[in-house]
Amino acid sequence: MLRTAASLLAIEIGQYCIADIVDRHGAVRRIEIGHADPSRRAALRVSCEDADPGSSGRIDRLLGPIGSELIPRVTEAARNRALHDLVMLPGEIVRSYMAASITVADSPLAVLSLVTVTGTRRYDEDDLAFLVSVADWIGLGLENAQRREAPPRASGFPPAWRHDLDEAEEAPPQSRRASHRRS
Repeated sequence: MLRTAASLLAIEIGQYCIADIVDRHGAVRRIEIGHADPSRRAALRVSCEDADPGSSGRIDRLLGPIGSELIPRVTEAARNRALHDLVMLPGEIVRSYMAASITVADSPLAVLSLVTVTGTRRYDEDDLAFLVSVADWIGLGLENAQRREAPPRASGFPPAWRHDLDEAEEAPPQSRRASHRRS
């Protein structure tokens, strides 16, 4: 789901969309670098494998109480200080950046980062609000998927109803009617 979202966001509103996830052991892994140009994806997969998303502290900030951030015009100092984990193709530099965390069951799980490297496009507060909404929807989708995989919960029906419903699955319709009369 995160890989698909990164690819779609790169195509729709950014040149790059980077998806970083916290694995089961608590380590941050980069799972996708989406690009608006599909011909660049193979080269980016190699960059994705070589990246160390935890090295700048950016992901830790976003997985904490901050949750999202926006730098409309990225300076060289900001790139060197806080964004050096954003690996681009050779010759490209980050010009505008925004990111939002994805939370599942009140726990931060992943971060989506959008980057522009060419042109005059600069992200603004409206773009960030959109990204935060997308991150919230992805988190909700992942949470719902987890719930579907969990063992079914006990029915909310009172015990007598649950018994009648269980009996209805096992007994033919005539026997079911008779059991209701006896109760």
